[in-house]
Amino acid sequence: MKEFYQIHELAKLFDLCPDTLRYYEEKGLLHPVRGENRYRLYGIQDVCTLNIIRALRELDLPTREIGAYLERRSVGETLALLDREAALLDRRMAELEIARREAEERRRRLECYRAVEAGRTELVEEGARPYVFLEKDFILEKEIDFQLKRLEQRHQDYIQVIGSQCMGAAMDEESLKQGIYNHFSRVFFLTREGLPFDDVLPAGEYARLYYRGAYDRLRQHLGRLLDGVAQMGRRPVGPPLELYRIDAHDTNLEAEYVTELQVRVAPAV
Repeated sequence: MKEFYQIHELAKLFDLCPDTLRYYEEKGLLHPVRGENRYRLYGIQDVCTLNIIRALRELDLPTREIGAYLERRSVGETLALLDREAALLDRRMAELEIARREAEERRRRLECYRAVEAGRTELVEEGARPYVFLEKDFILEKEIDFQLKRLEQRHQDYIQVIGSQCMGAAMDEESLKQGIYNHFSRVFFLTREGLPFDDVLPAGEYARLYYRGAYDRLRQHLGRLLDGVAQMGRRPVGPPLELYRIDAHDTNLEAEYVTELQVRVAPAV
């Protein structure tokens, strides 16, 4: 049985690069001896120590804390470490459960909106919908994704562009009066009950229309929505909204995009 192992042998055994072993030595976690040619030589204790280091690194413990544990290692210290590991695993399992629910919600969203009827104006009752938003003088259509990413960064603890939250944009009413359809005043994410929010989309009666495909025919689809609103004896109240139900985060095929146009309405005078 060999008493010592060279650095390349130990690195291969643990599937590590030699530089990692040198780093652990620099941090005082490993203590190889030097052979006749000044080569590092690792003994059985180093193998045992490296097993411990690897396990603790999987818990994301910094090298400083690993070094402290190695110095005062005892059954009591190990039991305390196991308590810490259990708490970490509980937190990770909770995070995984949240991620699983997010994935299931995203699946339901895609399956639902892939099957919607497009091009028909209908009236729906919406409850109050809290949301976070980013507002500018006007936002061009091609800037929407960038601004949504900026908004996500502000609320990254509970908002994700690729997630179950609905994201959208409000059209700029002054630009619409001038016949400009690709200017938006704010982008937003709808949030869930109990989460922070900046404002609320009012409860009430809304007209909506789904359309498929690229955004360059927005003017045509919005015109159809507003015509439908008038035919139903209603008038728009507030800016039209675009809600991105299926978009480039879900598919490369523009034909599969599904956008919901919404506008709050009131009885025509």
